[in-house]
Amino acid sequence: MKVHGDLHPGNILVRRHPETGQLCMTMLDCGLVIEFGPEQHETVVKILGAFIRRQGRDAGQLMVDTTKVKTNNPVDIERFINGIERIIVEDAEQGNFVEHIGDYITDICYLACRNRVKLEAAFINCALSMEIMEGIASTLFPKIEVVSTAMPLVVKAEMMHRLPFSWSKYRTS
Repeated sequence: MKVHGDLHPGNILVRRHPETGQLCMTMLDCGLVIEFGPEQHETVVKILGAFIRRQGRDAGQLMVDTTKVKTNNPVDIERFINGIERIIVEDAEQGNFVEHIGDYITDICYLACRNRVKLEAAFINCALSMEIMEGIASTLFPKIEVVSTAMPLVVKAEMMHRLPFSWSKYRTS
């Protein structure tokens, strides 16, 4: 998997396909690309799956466990994981669950800084790219529902990596 290393609105061309009339996005200036190996891709899939299924502790633990630079203080790690869980619970209670990725990225980075937890740079780069794409998609398609759009893609990626998954883990309440 490859992720654009300098993704911003100026590096994305949105146009209509001349034959189908559908909107197309073209990435420009792809000189800086970050390549994810199978292990990194699997990690991102696991984290996204945990978020979509509202498993905050699992998502937080995965972010801590998969970083190359380990944080030594277990208290800081536990506060970070509890913070990730709290983000998910509060958003679910407000009915905004996973509808504004940018807010999640900001909250995750804040928690990581406050609790001195190192996060994998590749994950942050991927997350920022997703935030930018979400902004463009929500502008073009204001009624888009992130969870219902993302769930099939995440499940497909879990199947590709032969990860255990279950629709029953997806809680709607």
